Amino acid sequence: MDLKWIEDFLYLSQYGSFAKAAKARNITQPAFGRRIKLLEEWIGTDLVNRNTYPATFTKAGFRFLKHANDLKQQIDFARLETVREVNNNETKVTFHTQHSLSEYVVNKMINEYTDAFKTTLVYVSPNNLHDSVQAFIDNRSDFLIGLSFKGSRLYVPNPEVESVTIGHECLIPVVATQGDGSALFRDCKSSRVPLLSYPSNTFFAQVLEKHGSIAQSLCTFDVVYENAVTHSLKSMVLSGHGVAWLPEGFVQEELDQGLLMRFSETISPITAEIKLYRFSTEEMTQGMSKLWQHFKTTNGETKTASEACC
Repeated sequence: MDLKWIEDFLYLSQYGSFAKAAKARNITQPAFGRRIKLLEEWIGTDLVNRNTYPATFTKAGFRFLKHANDLKQQIDFARLETVREVNNNETKVTFHTQHSLSEYVVNKMINEYTDAFKTTLVYVSPNNLHDSVQAFIDNRSDFLIGLSFKGSRLYVPNPEVESVTIGHECLIPVVATQGDGSALFRDCKSSRVPLLSYPSNTFFAQVLEKHGSIAQSLCTFDVVYENAVTHSLKSMVLSGHGVAWLPEGFVQEELDQGLLMRFSETISPITAEIKLYRFSTEEMTQGMSKLWQHFKTTNGETKTASEACC
């Protein structure tokens, strides 16, 4: 099995078509298709339904998508961990976070504050919100990145945990575009629109309910798909299956490329602060200490976990 096959599969889920994914990978479409076929042969089942246009994932494909990003992260970590053993000057820093934030928040942080990570091995552990918080609590020397919405604060049940704001985000409804650049579905009073939703027990579903966002639409939504993994919802939106509320930063590239657009300007975005959490009793590396101090200076003093959820 080649790591490139996993990366190809993730690109296919992101772009929703073999042609666009192949172009993004800078290879020909036939070569890209052969690599996806090799991945399917290695797994032992079809991952892509090629009888539809654009191509969609089979049930096995969606199931494997949940593991593909984790596999790539684990392989990348294994490589970096091996290098770290050779270089004793490196220090490992682990960030626990949700899948959607893992794809762009840490990357942006590293790009903007290069000096803080010069001698640091960064390991990102993406998971659902509950498991991310639990893993952070279990590994007190690590960091947690999460979204804190007004009225739906991210609560970390430990008085020793403090947080600082490192950025801002918002949940917005997005829809795929057609060839002429128009929205595939429109927010009209007489229309019924397929909704790609979060399960009711998830954090994002509770945020949407709290803010009454779905009720702000003019159309009538019909729930046709539920998944707690934002990556899967984005893939379904790109494939033209409906509308989903996703973090704007998570889909910024697709918005810029015109692959996605906001579903309705009448629906207010749900704003949030991106928070970085740590245990105040644990020692930080010199680089992370400087970074933490920078955010404190830029965005205000840190708050304890109990203060942050008030």
